[in-house]
Amino acid sequence: MEKGIKLALARIRGLKVTLDQAAYNELVVCADKYYESYQDTAPGSVPRIETARSLFKKIGLDPTKRRPSSEALLRRALKKTGFYSINNLVDTGNWCSLEFLLPICVYDGSNVIGEVSARLGMKDEGYIAIDGNYLDLSQRYLVYDELGAMGSPIKDSLRTRVTETTQEAVLLIYAPAELTDEILQKYLDIFISRTVTFCGGELLLKKIIEIVID
Repeated sequence: MEKGIKLALARIRGLKVTLDQAAYNELVVCADKYYESYQDTAPGSVPRIETARSLFKKIGLDPTKRRPSSEALLRRALKKTGFYSINNLVDTGNWCSLEFLLPICVYDGSNVIGEVSARLGMKDEGYIAIDGNYLDLSQRYLVYDELGAMGSPIKDSLRTRVTETTQEAVLLIYAPAELTDEILQKYLDIFISRTVTFCGGELLLKKIIEIVID
């Protein structure tokens, strides 16, 4: 197994966040396809599920105790427990996360300053999460910008959360190093295309960032 992780990142501006459910409907269709194919299959035996689990193991998280968001979506699909529609942008991210079976985060780009990368959290480092509670990320891998910690595969931060006023977004796909750049770029391109289709906007940049884990 290769060391390290990858981040597939894109910035899109000029988009419009609404309560339109077109992307949510596609999420439901995707979930139904998983149910039809794997309803009698344990989640751990679904093809490609191990990719996100590998990612979590690399960053020091036990995927059997803290599920990757993509696996949580899959489990809801296989149990037919349904999903919540948040907004067109977040729903698009959840749709892609379920289809790719990789953790995906979407951030308000106006609150993401400078370059984005990932590293191990320093002592007493963390942020106020979207649930209003402080998330301690000391010695845990986090995504950061010039202002510091801004996200993680565990829980999104309040500072960079998407709202209905969001007009610029940072799209992020987490992956382990062994996933090829070709596949990850394909996923990113699909994510970008769907975001523009359902939310509008134009692409500012896209790239794959490799993070070495010692």
